Amino acid sequence: MKKKNLKVQVAALAMTGAMVAIPMNARAEEVNPASAATTGTMEVAAEAATGVTSGAAAETATGAIAGVVAEAGTGATVATAPGAGTASGREGAVVTVEEAAVDPGTTAPNNVNTVLSEDQKQGTDISTHADITRGGQARPVIHVDTTVTAEDAKGEKTIVESHPGVEDNVITRLKNKDVVLQGDLSIKKDESTEAYDSTNTAAHPVNKEDSYSLKADLDVSPVTNAINASSGIIPGSNDIFVNNLETGLRSTFTLGDDLEGSFHLPTDLEDAKKHYELSSADGNPMIYRINYGKSSFSKKKVSLVMDLDLTQMKPLAKQGSDENAANERIYGKDPVTGKAYPIENFNPSPATGRHATTSVFGNLQELINNSAQKIQLVMKGLKINATSSNRVETETETEKNISTEGSIAGTLVGYMKSDLWYVYSSGNTSYVWGAVQNDAGRDKVSGQGNDKVLLTVKMNTVEPKSNPVQPVNPAQPVNPVNPEQPAQPVIPVTPETPVVPAPPTNPSIGGTSNGGGGRSSSRVTVSTVSNAPSNPGIVLGESRPTASTLGGEVLGENRETPVAETVEKKQGTVLGESRPSVNGVSDRATVATGDYNFTGLWASLFGISLASLAGFVVLQKKKEN
Repeated sequence: MKKKNLKVQVAALAMTGAMVAIPMNARAEEVNPASAATTGTMEVAAEAATGVTSGAAAETATGAIAGVVAEAGTGATVATAPGAGTASGREGAVVTVEEAAVDPGTTAPNNVNTVLSEDQKQGTDISTHADITRGGQARPVIHVDTTVTAEDAKGEKTIVESHPGVEDNVITRLKNKDVVLQGDLSIKKDESTEAYDSTNTAAHPVNKEDSYSLKADLDVSPVTNAINASSGIIPGSNDIFVNNLETGLRSTFTLGDDLEGSFHLPTDLEDAKKHYELSSADGNPMIYRINYGKSSFSKKKVSLVMDLDLTQMKPLAKQGSDENAANERIYGKDPVTGKAYPIENFNPSPATGRHATTSVFGNLQELINNSAQKIQLVMKGLKINATSSNRVETETETEKNISTEGSIAGTLVGYMKSDLWYVYSSGNTSYVWGAVQNDAGRDKVSGQGNDKVLLTVKMNTVEPKSNPVQPVNPAQPVNPVNPEQPAQPVIPVTPETPVVPAPPTNPSIGGTSNGGGGRSSSRVTVSTVSNAPSNPGIVLGESRPTASTLGGEVLGENRETPVAETVEKKQGTVLGESRPSVNGVSDRATVATGDYNFTGLWASLFGISLASLAGFVVLQKKKEN
């Protein structure tokens, strides 16, 4: 019989915001056994990006794909995501955990780190080729090579309408928006009963004392749309044989330059499972799981790799033209016996020389249609210490309120591809997808005007005002009182010159003049001239204030504070100025005591002299005795 490989790439499953392409390979045997088998292959061009991850997947002669990370003989793996091999100073040390390898029959090879070395992919790349190779000259069945951008996905146009040069077929008649995955980020406090906030109305307030859960909501229904459209490529598509299926997804979350904080760094596998969870959001079974061994964790960036996981799918009826197909089941367990049904991973063993009867497009389509269309990733333990953009300050009399914002970015990428072979044709197909922001949950601040999956948080800091106390104006020194001007001396009134009585005319002594034989004499009248100063001045100590204590005046006690007031110029008679002169006493020796004759002074001196004399006499007598 003649063998031919038909490669038709079928739209693939997408996960957590990563879009994936599904290459499918089917085989059929023809009557002519001499025909050489042909195999179609399709390599998806990896987009250039920084942080390229080494470890390209090598296809073996048998069609098996070697994984990026070699599994140790013990089954444990230590993997590094793109860019995580060497941690940048900004991201800090990268942490990985070990995880035992799963049964390869329950998954499919995942080379997402090679196919998509960058995280910023948005939109969908479609590449599908199928050619008829029987009956003479080969002719194409379908050829599609196009890219649907994030901008294309905003309208209602179909792929062919947006790309006039593209072939018009069942795939290109899909609307652009129906083949692009969408995602949205939201946040809440850890263990809180509050709803997640997607920040589509305002930035979410956060506190540095709390820890938070970050959630990525992903709509992967565009994968199903592409798979269902691919079924119309060839009549009888349920029997197209699918082989060499590859698929993988990766979600990366990064704290912006305007946000200081850290994701949780797991200490082991169980701790990683506790803080990073993938689950269904619509109740349908999940067909992807986080591969913790291939994921990487750092303070500023977390990269989660997801593998195909067929262990959670419920039992499905076998598809195809096989007469027993309707009675056979794949996936899940028999509800009566508990026996597990066969699991089809669309990578049949080459040891049999042929594919398994269940590795057909009909079963792949059934798997995709019955899996979760809405999925979510939850990351717990996120700490936010500070934000720095969009700074706004408001003040009151007592405090200053500082409001700043920071952003968190999410990227969701993936792929799926396979070979397809059927009777007279062969081909391959591939889808590479990157999620865009869901319009309904578009971020109010950072997400406006772009299609990045973003979330903005807001932090308020209250600082007490540190206004310096205004010093009390020091009292201005009182202008010193002008020193008291001494009173102008009053010019003493010159006493009238006493009238000198006329000398008597020769009075006779003892009788009348010249009479009685008496002697005549003349009396001389003496006029006393006052020697008292015309301005005696103020007596020393006259105006000294009285001490408050018997011990005398305390220094400065009675010092008066100068008061700025007008000094009243005093006029009047100086004490003693007009004191009458006393005969027999020199006016110069007069003391202003009112005792014009010094009676008390003389009495005191006399008493002292007597006492001294008496004491002297007593001492002499004692000496003689």
